[in-house]
Amino acid sequence: MALILPAYAKLNLTLDVTGRRPDGYHEIDSVMQTISLHDLVWIERTDCRVFDLVGPPIDGENLVLKAARELEGWVGKNLPFTIRLFKRIPLGAGLGGGSADAAAFLLAANLLYDLKLKKAELTEIATAVGQDVPFFLSGGTARATGLGSTISALRPLSPGWRFLVVCPPVEVATRAVYAAVDGTQPTARHTPALVRALETGTEVEFGNDLEGASRRLFPALDGAIARLRAAVPGLSMTGTGAAFFAGFQNRRDAENALGAVRQLGFRAWLCRPVAVP
Repeated sequence: MALILPAYAKLNLTLDVTGRRPDGYHEIDSVMQTISLHDLVWIERTDCRVFDLVGPPIDGENLVLKAARELEGWVGKNLPFTIRLFKRIPLGAGLGGGSADAAAFLLAANLLYDLKLKKAELTEIATAVGQDVPFFLSGGTARATGLGSTISALRPLSPGWRFLVVCPPVEVATRAVYAAVDGTQPTARHTPALVRALETGTEVEFGNDLEGASRRLFPALDGAIARLRAAVPGLSMTGTGAAFFAGFQNRRDAENALGAVRQLGFRAWLCRPVAVP
């Protein structure tokens, strides 16, 4: 028996850095949204472990294999499998592709091996893999606080929204960006404002406290976003970049914006919000 699950990318519609802890990690407050851009995770129970990647090579730690190790440690037994990962989400873009893949693996393995793990147990395992992995277990529209692993569901976005996602050819190192933020600068508090707007149905506004640091550290990203905003002024950064996005409630406006950024030579997608059950 095999399962094939989509692993949806995410956008940080807002990202506020609310402080830096003594251990160097940052506290955040973020509204996150899964979108239709996705990887595919194919997993089958076998008698040996095989990992097959279809797409660009993964730099750094493979979070799917880390999730497998954490899951095996939790249940106390080996879980042999064959995984084929079809990568579509750009790497190093702030779209959460690796974390989405890890979460999809945990959900699939729980079913394939009939582990009967509860949501709280899966969340604890996911947190050990990465701070944003718990969000991808449920996805949708949610608020992430603390280190990013404390998740609370929000009123979902209307399915009529469309997000232009554009990815300059720059791979951003998340650790480097956070290391450049000492936590003393006041946050713009985009997140509380967006949460109120979602609750009341008023006009929304996106924003990201980390944009300045990312653009300072990666001059190619700074140059790309200057060109892109000349074509689409409302772009906002997701995560630590390099991807930027703009939200539209009019499909024609979204399609016009997509055409404008593609004329500049950038990879871009038009995505819808996804509410993952």
